[in-house]
Amino acid sequence: MENKKQYCDLHTHSAKSDGELTRAEVIEEAKKNHIGVLSITDHNIEFGDMDELQAKHPDIKLINGSEVSACYIVPDTGEEREIHIVALDFDNTEHFVSILRRNRFDNKQYVNSIIHKLRETGLEADFTYDDLRYEMKQELIGRMAIARKLVSLDMVGDVYEAFDKFFGDFGQRKAYVKPDISKYIPLDTAVIEIRNAGGIPVLCHPYSYYLSEEQVVRLIQDFKKFGGMAMETLYSTYSSEQREQLKAYASNYGLFESAASDFHGRGKKCSLANRFPISYAEHLLAISKEERKSI
Repeated sequence: MENKKQYCDLHTHSAKSDGELTRAEVIEEAKKNHIGVLSITDHNIEFGDMDELQAKHPDIKLINGSEVSACYIVPDTGEEREIHIVALDFDNTEHFVSILRRNRFDNKQYVNSIIHKLRETGLEADFTYDDLRYEMKQELIGRMAIARKLVSLDMVGDVYEAFDKFFGDFGQRKAYVKPDISKYIPLDTAVIEIRNAGGIPVLCHPYSYYLSEEQVVRLIQDFKKFGGMAMETLYSTYSSEQREQLKAYASNYGLFESAASDFHGRGKKCSLANRFPISYAEHLLAISKEERKSI
């Protein structure tokens, strides 16, 4: 008989940031997909209600997590790039929670700038940040909220098309607006603070930052040098070739591997049905708190 708890997912989102489902709904979806270990990693926010939800769902192991936005200076070019680090299994210390809170910003001007550019492309994007704040269940109003609004207006087929065609860091970038990345915590500081809080810093989706292969390698090297401990090698939208290359990089640079759907809501991509082996979570959680804090 199939072990119904043999899978894990260590990078997911709820409506506490830019996901569509509540945290309780994410957990129910995970259980339907036989996930035994789950981390809900909302952007720059701690899993504050984890103990309460764990008590209600004893048949799944919940791991404290947060996806931290960090500022990275690309070598040679000097360009600032927003890099995401999952803080996995950290302690909700007053100091670290305060860092997460300071790393959250009002996106109103940024969102309205994107909407303005969408109108310049000819789209009848007759809505504003305030409209999205009123309509959306998600608490973080950013590009994902705009993408969902465009889907609801039949202006794009899905959120992936919205990012690819209009405002993603990749693709056609017809309505791209560069965010103020300097406001985020520096990458090296983020890694150190995660480890000081007893957490595991995990480099998220290394192929999603509009970097050349050489720059990706340098990012991984710098992340390791700063004290990074793991990286996502299994990522829902990456090809088998990309996954194998990331596995090789993790091995070369002495990083643990992690598995991530980057789930934001029910849909064909980034789903909770990736069937990532639970061993990925077990290997990471076996790292002692003493080793994590030893920088």
